[in-house]
Amino acid sequence: MVHLRVIYQRLLLIVMLTISTIVLFAQDSINDAEEDRLKHIVSIYFVGNNDYEFYKAIGNLREHVKSNPHKYFKTMKSEIIYDLNHNYFSKALEKTEQMKDELINAKAEDLYYIVDYLLGVFYGSRDENELCRTYLLKAAKAITPGTNDSDLLLIYQTLANISIFDDAEEGPNGYDWADKAIVLASKPTELCSSLSLKAMIAISHNDKDIFEECYQKIVKIREDNPKEELSMYWKYIRVGRHVFDGNFEQAAKSCDSITLPVPRLYFLTAVYKLAGDTKAENETLYELIRAKDAQNNKISTLTINDINQEIQIEQQRLSSERINLYTRIVIILIVSVAIVILAYLALSYRRR
Repeated sequence: MVHLRVIYQRLLLIVMLTISTIVLFAQDSINDAEEDRLKHIVSIYFVGNNDYEFYKAIGNLREHVKSNPHKYFKTMKSEIIYDLNHNYFSKALEKTEQMKDELINAKAEDLYYIVDYLLGVFYGSRDENELCRTYLLKAAKAITPGTNDSDLLLIYQTLANISIFDDAEEGPNGYDWADKAIVLASKPTELCSSLSLKAMIAISHNDKDIFEECYQKIVKIREDNPKEELSMYWKYIRVGRHVFDGNFEQAAKSCDSITLPVPRLYFLTAVYKLAGDTKAENETLYELIRAKDAQNNKISTLTINDINQEIQIEQQRLSSERINLYTRIVIILIVSVAIVILAYLALSYRRR
């Protein structure tokens, strides 16, 4: 049973990254029209398997926002998350290394937390949830309140994600993190993704009441925002809707709408588990394990540690520079005051 729970944890982490990261491509009132257009194109290909079109779209967006360090690095982060979703771990790690170098060169200290966030995601994909949680909490702590709420929301979503299949007595923590994300949500896409995450937790705990509450709110958001791109969330929620309606056959069919094979097999396994169909659950689980084993899931822990160490060294260097600067200022002030005092004493002596 523990082995089964671990498999669920790994898979759902990647699934929920797909759901929650779309928040980064939401339209913003301070964006120009061209930026919104490019973000919309990226959001379309982000949830699919057309690598060529996605990289082309994200490249165009990155080029457009390159004069804004915050938007530029967040676009890089989104590309890395895409690679993680598609199990391009080596490529994602190389890009994280590149981002670390660019952050240091740009002296963008207020964005170093992005590397901690990505390291947390890497560890989460290796089933090392405690390390994942450690890095995510470190990233959250580094964010100045009110400055990068969309990233803080994403961190809360991921923390909720890795708590989904904790032991029963720890399970409610996932709801707590989801609720924190809901509080931060300011756009329909953000609120819908956060509610979707909470609904997923409800499915995993077979909690119909909470699922129903989230479901009704999600439906209302969709009705109130017909022009928003919210369809990607619906495929997951629809599976849960059929499950809690007792229509497990339809729930299994709904899994076919999930594009990526591993997430699709995960939800199908979950459906059979909730339906009490042990034979079908085990058969799908074996297929799921084979699909997962076939993926390139080799991440270099050594390289991850190197990236983290270099960021920490740079943070220490900047901290040391600030201390040295403060010390120099204090010395200058002391010397200046001493000179003034000596000048005053000399002047007083002459007057005598």
